[in-house]
Amino acid sequence: MQSADAVSLVVDRGGFCPHELTIIRDRPDVPLGGGQVRLAVDCFSLSANNLTYALLGDRFGYWSLFPMPEPWGIVPVWGFATVVETRHPEVAQGERLYGLWPMASQAVIEPGRINGRLIVENSPHRRPLSPAYNSYFRVAADPIHAPGTEDRQSVIRPLFITSYLLDGLVGRTAAWGSDTVVVTSASSKTALGLGWLLRRDRPGIRTIGLTSERHSGAITGLGIFDEVATYDALPDVSGVAIVDFSGNQTLLDRLRGRSRPVHLCRVGMTHGRDAGEVSAEKPGEEFFFAPDAIIAAVAELGAAGFDAALANATRDFIDASRGWLTIDAVRGADAVRDAWSRVRSGHGDPTSAIVASL
Repeated sequence: MQSADAVSLVVDRGGFCPHELTIIRDRPDVPLGGGQVRLAVDCFSLSANNLTYALLGDRFGYWSLFPMPEPWGIVPVWGFATVVETRHPEVAQGERLYGLWPMASQAVIEPGRINGRLIVENSPHRRPLSPAYNSYFRVAADPIHAPGTEDRQSVIRPLFITSYLLDGLVGRTAAWGSDTVVVTSASSKTALGLGWLLRRDRPGIRTIGLTSERHSGAITGLGIFDEVATYDALPDVSGVAIVDFSGNQTLLDRLRGRSRPVHLCRVGMTHGRDAGEVSAEKPGEEFFFAPDAIIAAVAELGAAGFDAALANATRDFIDASRGWLTIDAVRGADAVRDAWSRVRSGHGDPTSAIVASL
């Protein structure tokens, strides 16, 4: 049963940028219904990706994953959890799953479709959402899982799938008609994953990583991008394709004036409260949505082919990260709240990643 010291971390959904996390303790026990499963959330990553979930929660339905009464919302997080109570005959106590969880010590799911590798959440409030968010990987049969790498998996897996899908999009569109791709927020792990894939898979593409002056030395030292430029000294090159993780309209307007891009792919909002108002989609622009990209990739490669290619690439990048990525482990609600504040302020370290547990 749910313990008396269960804790959830919630944000106030009002305003453009969510407020700091609020800790809710001692939530009342809720008995499981038939077929439901309760899990203890073991660990999860905390990054600019979660900030994007919070900023776009209403637009893309992220608040619907783990509903809370107004004005509260639970930011979704990726990581691992262990079954502590089950009323489903095909899910055993002690089984471990990887997937999307609430920023909380516990979660309840209602399995629908189940096979040897996946459990698909089927709670009524989640049925309209993408399968990408409702699929939980059974660790014992997960092709990406390797013992001793769960901290890196928690960080890299949810971000790298976007890197992988974007790499495929660059390939399918021949970089939208350009041989140069500018990647903003180059210090973000998703941008680093994309740069790593483009260097490995697209030898005809020149990459420029755009980052802050504070991070430029570290990003240059990684050798992932062909060139690193800063926001204060934009690259002097025209006809580029831009993959934007920042969501910073002022920056994009400056880039347009200087580089005359042939295409803009909007992906994230790492600049948070400094991003400004995002303009409506214009000709030559697109808003990237990972679940739609997964559907397109599966249609192209087949389900088995996509799964195998993604698993191989993810394992390779996890191994490559050992040379430059350190894990900052934080434990407890107060420490997680402080870590979220660092993420929101943009003061993260590109060569470090936060893995949290409550």
